[in-house]
Amino acid sequence: MVLGDNNDRIVLGILGVSIVMLVAMFLGGSTGQILFSYTIVVFFGLYVLLGTRPQEQDVDGAPFTKLSAGLVLLLGALFAALWYFHFQNPGYTDPVYWLGFPRATAVLVYGLWMPPALYMMFAYPYLFDQYIWKEEEAVEFQEMERREAPTAAGGDD
Repeated sequence: MVLGDNNDRIVLGILGVSIVMLVAMFLGGSTGQILFSYTIVVFFGLYVLLGTRPQEQDVDGAPFTKLSAGLVLLLGALFAALWYFHFQNPGYTDPVYWLGFPRATAVLVYGLWMPPALYMMFAYPYLFDQYIWKEEEAVEFQEMERREAPTAAGGDD
């Protein structure tokens, strides 16, 4: 197999990360949990890159790579905080509360769920408008919509 295409490398990267995730699930324990967390972060970044690669022949791929790197850094830092606070008090005996939750749970609820979603929610429309959307293609689609579709030959469905 010749790896000349970036898509091939990304797909192989996703496959490798998926195998590491499976090993982490079978390994279990704290090491398995931490390994699984970070492989899922890398998986998300590679998934975003794979989805944006087809536009690279028309536009510069650097903004999409930066978007993925930012997502990986954000999630990586939040998972580090989650595991740090979890291992400070793994039994949750006499926990320190942040905004109504034990610290590790607060990081999960207020950190891991919302900020990455907001990051992607605001970054993607900008990148779509700047790099993916092309007015010429929109005009072409509008013209295709106006034309009547040819009738199927020989079918009375």
